[in-house]
Order: sequence, then structure tokens, then C-alpha cells
Amino acid sequence: MSDRPTFERWGRGSRLYRRYTENATTLLETDEAVRRAHEKWLRFFVASHGDVLTDLPGEAPEVELFVDSLYFDLVVDRLLEFAERTFGFALANREPRANTDALSVRFRPLHERVVDLDAVTEELEAHLSADALRAADADAIRSLYESIVPREIRLELGEYYTPRGVAELAVGAMDVDTFSLGADAGAFDGGADAGATVEDHTATTGVSFLDPGCGSGVFLSVCIDRLLAATPESTDPADVVSRITSSVAGIDLNPVAVTSAKLAYVLALLPALKRADADAVEIPVFLTDALGITCEEPMTFRGEPFEPSVTHLVGNPPWITWGRLPDAVKRRWRETYVDRLDLFPHDGIESRLGHANDDVSVPFVWVCIDRYLREGGQASFVLKRNLSKGPAGTLFRTLAVGDRSLDVTHVHDFNDLHPFGDQVNANAAVYTLAADAHSTFPIDTTSWTPACPNLAESGGRPECTVSSGETAPDKAAPDETAPDETAPDETAPDKTVPDFSDASAVRATLTAADTELLPLDPDDDASTWVRRDAERAALGACDHDVRHGVKDDAQDVFSIDRETLSELEPDLVYPYIKSRHVVKYGLFGHELRLVPIRKVDEDNEAELRAGFPNTYEYLSDRREALAARSSSWLQQGPFYNVFGLGEYTWADYKVVWCRLGFKPHFAVVSTVDDEDLGTKQVVPGDHFMFIATDDEREAHFLCALLNSAVYQRSLTAIASDGKASLSKAVVSELRLPEWRETADARRLAELSVRAHGIVPEHTDTSKRAYNGTTIDELERVQAEIDRIVERLVADDTTFL
Repeated sequence: MSDRPTFERWGRGSRLYRRYTENATTLLETDEAVRRAHEKWLRFFVASHGDVLTDLPGEAPEVELFVDSLYFDLVVDRLLEFAERTFGFALANREPRANTDALSVRFRPLHERVVDLDAVTEELEAHLSADALRAADADAIRSLYESIVPREIRLELGEYYTPRGVAELAVGAMDVDTFSLGADAGAFDGGADAGATVEDHTATTGVSFLDPGCGSGVFLSVCIDRLLAATPESTDPADVVSRITSSVAGIDLNPVAVTSAKLAYVLALLPALKRADADAVEIPVFLTDALGITCEEPMTFRGEPFEPSVTHLVGNPPWITWGRLPDAVKRRWRETYVDRLDLFPHDGIESRLGHANDDVSVPFVWVCIDRYLREGGQASFVLKRNLSKGPAGTLFRTLAVGDRSLDVTHVHDFNDLHPFGDQVNANAAVYTLAADAHSTFPIDTTSWTPACPNLAESGGRPECTVSSGETAPDKAAPDETAPDETAPDETAPDKTVPDFSDASAVRATLTAADTELLPLDPDDDASTWVRRDAERAALGACDHDVRHGVKDDAQDVFSIDRETLSELEPDLVYPYIKSRHVVKYGLFGHELRLVPIRKVDEDNEAELRAGFPNTYEYLSDRREALAARSSSWLQQGPFYNVFGLGEYTWADYKVVWCRLGFKPHFAVVSTVDDEDLGTKQVVPGDHFMFIATDDEREAHFLCALLNSAVYQRSLTAIASDGKASLSKAVVSELRLPEWRETADARRLAELSVRAHGIVPEHTDTSKRAYNGTTIDELERVQAEIDRIVERLVADDTTFL
């Protein structure tokens, strides 16, 4: 475990931080050398990261980041010097700019201008010891960095530093234990035939690892630990140091990350360094762009050009969208990689790289596989969980890098656990891939969930406490007696809060379920992947058409307030629902909307002018605004044309849901009683999808299915995290049969009708307050629905 408190004492709240940053900020105004260094650093930063800091609060975030980066480098530099003196070695390339020419700024001379280095060294060493340094690791360094650089800046840079437990699982998912360091120190290029397999290289040079976006160095540390553990004790210590520094390398574009990774590398290597009695050591961590887009300067190592070719790629690539990249970087992406590797495979206009919401993490991994991974090698990366489904993962699911095929050999799915911490709302998974292998299904998957059943619903602060080896008792029913409480084992780990500090802590505080991923459509290379067990239960043929709500693209014209209503004929004004109006099994109000036609492109202008003169005059007065609508769908028909409108809109019953976001709340709508319109049919708005039917029982049967636990789980499995996550395509993947007169179907319809009768009794409050309320009667109805649906989907003979 890392000695985090020792390092964090020099974080943002420390006296040393205040003294250093105040001096540095003053020197930026008075010292020409510091000012020039800042200008050079800023040019490098903008060239590699773009203007990501311009939208951050504060007068000068680029100054704050520069000063924070300097301070962090100071602390790490002092820690490295302490390690050198304590363990008797010299680090030959301590500066982040060493081994490349990517950055012209040297940090050590700047530190000497800002503070008295000897005084800082004494201050730090008063709280340091050899044992503390041995106990520290990359997580301790990451924690220090996060205590210095504000969260807002880290997220703008796409930095999601990986906890050690996740890195250990990622490295452990690869075939590493079967390899040794080998007899040759040249493991990065092997000195062997470039077309040889991993097994061929293993015989001569062993494994080699590269993290092309190494961040704080946690993956480097884990790889070094694994290699040290697999190395026989009889191996000469000097050879161990030489072979590890020839087998584990890191690259990053952030000088602060390179500084972090170098310290993490040294800390992991300390056991070998001490035994080797090494005078000097050079470690392969490089400040440059792993893709060769923003920095093309060559790397050198041990005085020779360094062009790594490795058996294993690992890491957590930058999670940043295409739209946030500098224009020059986008252009280089297009010129260098896009066509050759078929990146960003969209259709139509989106086929050009430049779709703003595309995440570059997968293209980053694809390029690194192309540039660095030997034939038959392996890669294990932390990526977004939703790559297994939806348009965001299309490139990933094609499993091809140019003409190289990939096979996903394992997935660690962290579901909604947020392994990066509560401050980062990002769901992640570890995907392990084998290069130059045909993709095969099913994919072995480990699904990680809270050991405490209440954890996911309580924001990490569960109501239950379960110690290792214990089982949480079920809540006692009213007529039962709860078991006596027993004192928890204080020596056992607390299983109520996920702990990602190492793999053993992950296993102790989370529950692992072995499952498999399968393509929803085996004939579609980019098909959504779903779990074989619960998530596939409700998938199948949809026997109903999914329709889109009314879209008019003129809110100011068609949305009618009560005052305007008094000036119009009310016949063509309808209750209209938006996303805020729907909860499970009910409505939370409505608006008024003018719908001047019954179906798209209907030529009813003469009828409208004659029968509804006030309404026609109202629309005519707004003809210019209506003509300005840009949608090509509105180019035909009357000037007040709308779309998403047809016979289905006027069906007696509609099962409705909001297609935007992911709130799978389904309700049946028919008519409502409006104070001015009287009883009138509800019209679903633009944000809605719906299934139309004239059979009340069928509508409520479908609504019960869609709101059931098993269907909700299936939706979670196949819906993306994107804007339109409950689209027609997603819901159409669910098994939604036509109405059949069976006892189960009748009961489900009855239960949905009952639920719709319960909800209106509790809507005399705000929707926020309603969502925070548990309605016992509704919970009992929902429980019965869940039991029936689970039984139905398990027995197709009664369901089909």
C-alpha cells in the first residue's frame, strides 16, 4: 500500500506550496528567465493540447498550471535526489526533457531561482525515511499530483489517472506470468526478425512493455513488479536492472506526467537497485507524443536512437474528444492515420474525421498498436465502458487496425463503480486484446459489482456493513425477527466501499461475476455486445413500430400559452408532453401545442382558412419564422407543415418514453382533462418515442414489460451513454410481442393500470420531490410485475 500521507503533506495546502507558488508568480512578472521559460512551456502546451484552458475559471489558468507544474516537479525532483543519496545510485536522466528535444525548458535552474533548494531538501527530508520511500508507489505520486493540480484542469487535459488495482487487473489479464526477462537486454527491439511471433521473441528477449500515455507511471510500476516477481533470485542483480530498463518503457506528452512516471519507475525498481549496487541508471520514460503528431523529435536511450517494438502495450489513453484538439493536430490525424487505419468509421458526412464528440482514446490505442506492437502481441487498456455498445464504440467493435485483426480475450467491467473516484463521473472497463488473431465470441468477462447490495444506490455510502467472510442478512419481514447483531471483525477489510488501491483490495471489497459478451447481431461486425445472462433475457423480436413524437422546429410559433389560446379556435390545440412531464406509469403535467394538420404534408390550407380563420391568421402572421426553419423535412406541404405526425399520433393509447439521456421511464398516455381544452388526446413531443395501439390492454401490457427489472437491465446493457440513448434502434432490440390473451398478459396489463392509478395520487409536489419518494403501494405492484416478467422470459413457450 502507498504511503500517501507522507507525500500529500506537500500538497496544495502546505506552507511549501504557498511559498513556492507565491515566489514563482512574482518572478513571472519580474524575472526575464522565468518569463521566457513560461512562454516556451506555453507554446509547447498549446501545440500539444490546444486551447483547453481558455474556458476554465480564473484570470490566468495557464499561469496557474505552469506554476503548479513547476512546484510538482520540485517536490518530485527532491524525492528523487533523496532516493539517490539513500540508496546509492544516480539517475542519469532526471529532467523530463531528457532523451528528447520536445521541450526546451529545463526545470532545475528555475527551481533554483524560485527557492533555496537546500532549505527545501531539509524540509522534505525531515518527514522522509528510507522505509517510507520503499512503501510509496505510483498511487502516492498520483495522489500528490491531484492534491496540487485542480480537478478542473486535470479533466480538461483528459487525465484520468488509474488506481493501482485497475492497472494490476489489466496487466494480470495478459499472458505475462509465462514470460521471463530473457537473456538479451535488447527487449524493445529484440534484435530478431520483425515478423517473428511473441513466442519467438520470448525465447531470446522475453517480454517488453510500453505504456504510450504513462501518466503517473502506475502501469510501469505494475509491469516492473510482475517482472521482478517472475525473475529467479539467482539472476545477477545488475542484469535485472539492465533487463527491466530494457523491457519497460513509458511515453507521455505532459512534462508533469513524465516527472511522475520517472519517480514511480525508480520506486518500483528500488529493490533491484539496492541489490545491484548500481552507480548510475537511465530509465526509458520519454517526453514526446507517442503518435508522432505534435512532436516528431526522435527519442534516444543509452546514447542510441530509441524506436520501441514491444510484446505488450498497456495503459489508460487520454479521454478527450476530437473537438477539443488543436486544428493542426486534427490535420495531422487526417493526413497520417485516418485513411490508412480506417479510423472513425461513420456514415455519410460524419465519415470525415472531425465529428466533434468522437473520443480519441480508441484511435490512440489503434495507432499505438500499429506503431509499437509486435505481431502476435497483446494490449490491455482502460477505456470507456460504453465501447461495447452504441455508436461511440463502433471503431472498437470492428476489431481491426488497418489490415491487422484483433481479438478481445477478456473484459473487466466495472459497471457504475467509478474507479477514478467520486469526483470523476466516468464508467470504465479494461479491455485486453490479442493482435493478429481472429476475433472470437463469446468474450470472457468479469463483472465487478459492490460487495454490499446497497452500495450502488447509496453513492458509495451504503446502509449495510459487511466484513470479509460475512454475509449481509436480508432485511427482516414485518412478521420475522431480525438476527442478533454481532461485532464486526475489526481486522477484516470493510466491504462497504470499493477499494481500488490494489487488486487484492478490489477482490476484497467487490464481487466478481464471471459472464460473457456476445454480439447482438453476429453478422454485423460493429454490433452491440451484450452479456449472455441477464442482459440478453429481454432481447428479441419487436412486433411493434416505434414512432417519433411531433417535431415542428418552431417552438415560439407552435407552443401556445393560455392567453394566446383565448385568441384561437381550441380545436387544433392539444395537450403536449415534454421530457419533464413523464415518470414511470404517469404524467407530471403537460403544455399546449398547436398541431394544425393531421399528418405530414397534408394539404389542408383551404380547410384551415375557412374553418379556423383565427388559427390561420395566427400562422400567416408568423409565415416568415416558419419559412426560416432549416429542416429539409419541412420543404414540402403547407407553410406550417410539421413532421413526426401520422395516424399513429391519434391512436387511442400510446406507450411513451423520452429518447434523450437515459431515464427508462415508460408510461401509457391517452387523454387528459385540461382546464381550457376539456378532455383531449395527448400528443407526444419531439423528445419522445412511442408505440401506438388502440387496445388499452396491449398498451399497459407493453408498459409493464418495459418498466420491469429484466427489461430495464436489458436497456442498460444495449443503450449507449450518448444523447439519444433510448432511440428507436435501441428499444426495437427488445422482445415486445403483440397482445395475446393469456392470464399473465392480462395480469401485467391490470398491474400497469393499477400503477397508473397510483401515480396521480402523489403528483401534488415537485417532480424532484416525487423522484425522491418511495411509494410502498407502487413498489408492491412493481415487484409483482418483475416476478411475472422474469418467469415469462425464462419460459419462451408461454411468452411467444
